[in-house]
Amino acid sequence: MPSADCPEWEYDRHPRRLELQGRIQTVVRELGARRPTAALLTDTRPVHARLFDGLTPTGFEYYAGHYRGEDFPCLRSYYVEVGGDPALAAAPALVQNYMSQLAIRLVQGIAALDYATQERISASARVLTVVQFACRVFELFLRIHPYANGNGHVARFVVWGVLGRYGYWPKGWPIDPRPSDPPYTQLIAAYRAGDVAGLESFILNCLI
Repeated sequence: MPSADCPEWEYDRHPRRLELQGRIQTVVRELGARRPTAALLTDTRPVHARLFDGLTPTGFEYYAGHYRGEDFPCLRSYYVEVGGDPALAAAPALVQNYMSQLAIRLVQGIAALDYATQERISASARVLTVVQFACRVFELFLRIHPYANGNGHVARFVVWGVLGRYGYWPKGWPIDPRPSDPPYTQLIAAYRAGDVAGLESFILNCLI
């Protein structure tokens, strides 16, 4: 949780909250207009800033577009809780390192997917391989929880980017609002517990 001098950020209560929908539509249109790159997905801070600019507490505009732990007064020590699970949401001082590691995994994974999807594999194997990677990145992103808020939106954007790079555009995987819950939250929890099939099947079904 933020300190007494630093307000908790709840963009859902902001009077301009409805602007988020239009911004997301613009970002998704841009994804569809060009092949999403690894660079776009490895540093999501520009996208986070675009989505949440003006939706932060007054005087704390830097909440948008910056990680927890960055050198801003209220982000240096901005802790968050995710479902009461202490294993989730990295400590602020560790966020940058974890995100750098995730960026390396993204670059390596996309390179491997680029190679694999050019091989003579079946269409079903191709899409499953892409979805499996998108799910791994999605869960890792949420586990780190790099932002003071808006993590789910950006994590779902990353899934859109990974899928879209290979020509798959989800129809039932909205960036805002979150997908239907249940089963959304339960699928993420099951994935973390080792039951990966549910989340993978959910996203596969979004591509139909």
